[in-house]
Amino acid sequence: MRKVLIVLGIVIVVLAGLGYAAWALRVPRTLWLWVLIQSGKPDEDIFATEPPPAPDYASSEAWAALPYRADAADTAPAGFAPIPDDAAPADVFFVHPTTYFGKQNWNQPLDDAAVNQATDERSIRNQASVFNGCCRIYAPRYRQATFYVFIGQGDAELEGIRRAYVDVKEAFRHYLETWNDGRPFLIASHSQGSRYALWLIQDMVQGTPLEKQFVNAYVVGYAIPSEWFSRELTDIGPCERPDQTGCVASWSTYAEGADTSRSRVSIRHRYGDAFESNEGKALDCTNPLTWDARSPSAGAGANIGAWIYPTTGSQSPAPIPGLTGARCEDGALYITPPDLVAYNAAVLPGKNYHNYDYQLFYMNIRENAALRVKAFLEQIPSVD
Repeated sequence: MRKVLIVLGIVIVVLAGLGYAAWALRVPRTLWLWVLIQSGKPDEDIFATEPPPAPDYASSEAWAALPYRADAADTAPAGFAPIPDDAAPADVFFVHPTTYFGKQNWNQPLDDAAVNQATDERSIRNQASVFNGCCRIYAPRYRQATFYVFIGQGDAELEGIRRAYVDVKEAFRHYLETWNDGRPFLIASHSQGSRYALWLIQDMVQGTPLEKQFVNAYVVGYAIPSEWFSRELTDIGPCERPDQTGCVASWSTYAEGADTSRSRVSIRHRYGDAFESNEGKALDCTNPLTWDARSPSAGAGANIGAWIYPTTGSQSPAPIPGLTGARCEDGALYITPPDLVAYNAAVLPGKNYHNYDYQLFYMNIRENAALRVKAFLEQIPSVD
């Protein structure tokens, strides 16, 4: 029975997360979340285990996306095409979200082909690809913490994410030393990956010469306290204008009327050597339809295109304009739920549209990334 629960939990979550698993709507979300929680805990204590072998970032197999090769990050909506890598004026370093739900280890073994495929088909194709209109895309594979870490929390969570961050930091260092060559760069991420993206900015960008190359960051699906910028990221603040550079854009998406309490009590941030929960703290929110702190709300007419690549067939669909509006309030981004099954199959309990943080606003993000790169390049002094 236990084996059945394990398989069922993984199947439901993975297929639902792909976007077009219509049958998942008929499974109560509280049921499949319960199945996942019950079946996903690794058997051994995390401190009694060794992490899987570390990736070698000199090998292309350690990367989910790289320039000058064909991969899922090259996908684009119908009617659009990636900018050729030779012509891309900037780079993006993208840290993918959780795609590992296994229990054989607290962190993903990187030779797990099924997990790597899920990463490529879900995150790289539907999220990282948004940047192929402006940038060369570098997306490392890393020993991500298994999903249960974020349910159980405690010391296991902190150790699991510590192990994962070792890889992300090494991948970023390899990117800088091997490929960056002084080019402008963005940092982008989702969910679990957004923890590590924030730490990269804090540990490796802030207060270093890299600040002069840093275009901006899209740190999505991970609620950031406003005070974190004043306490920890003192040189790099939240984005407040559409063409602002050297800033961080962040949002977490919920349906109107959602319970957003989990983003406050269950998410912790690093302050120095300690971790503090978000409880009682004001949270940051960037509206991806306006990108303007003075305009926290926008109707559906401002949405120039939602986009999800289908799980069946090989034809990329066109973007869907006007799918939903969005408004920031009290640190959350609220939407009117769209009518399409593709944008509802993996909604989390509490009306949480976490799995669609990028897809609902895909074309707006694509356009904004290009705008910020353009603004950054215009700030560089010309050389006569």
